[in-house]
Amino acid sequence: MSIKTFLGLTVVGTLCLSCQSNTYQIDGFARDFSDGDTICMRQEGDGNSLVVMTQVTGGKFAFSGVTDTVAFCHVFPKNRPEATVSFFLEPARITVEIASTPERNRVSGTTFNNTWQQLNDSIRLIGQEVVKTSLLPVADSTMQLQRVKMIDSLHRRMSDCILSTARRNNDNPVGQYINQHYKAPEFK
Repeated sequence: MSIKTFLGLTVVGTLCLSCQSNTYQIDGFARDFSDGDTICMRQEGDGNSLVVMTQVTGGKFAFSGVTDTVAFCHVFPKNRPEATVSFFLEPARITVEIASTPERNRVSGTTFNNTWQQLNDSIRLIGQEVVKTSLLPVADSTMQLQRVKMIDSLHRRMSDCILSTARRNNDNPVGQYINQHYKAPEFK
């Protein structure tokens, strides 16, 4: 075997192994938080799951490690756990943005997380419509009934959006997570 053939096989072997890596890298942005603030990552499950911590430096944070499965996780500032960003941890590079207001939280970088973010964006938009509709002035019972019907319609759209995402992703962790955790309301 020539040195050229050996080097070629080595490069191909290295590429194949790197494609099957089980490492993850989370590139985080926390521009609303101060240097030294603690950011936590926890896998969803029982309350005893391991919490990994890092600190914000220059509006950024990072986590890296090894995983051989896809897990549903949460990243949150230790001093503001309500600012949680939920995402699918998988062997890949993932971007997580934590903000002081939940509507600015984002996750991206993989097919599962992009799908999850798209669902969250859709639900947030419909939810904003529900709030706007509920704040409309009502002069009489007819208008009140119209408003109730509009809100009911928006709730149905929200549920349909969730169920549609679950159906489209039935064979992957996004659909499996929704099917396991979402109970569709019984509309009348």
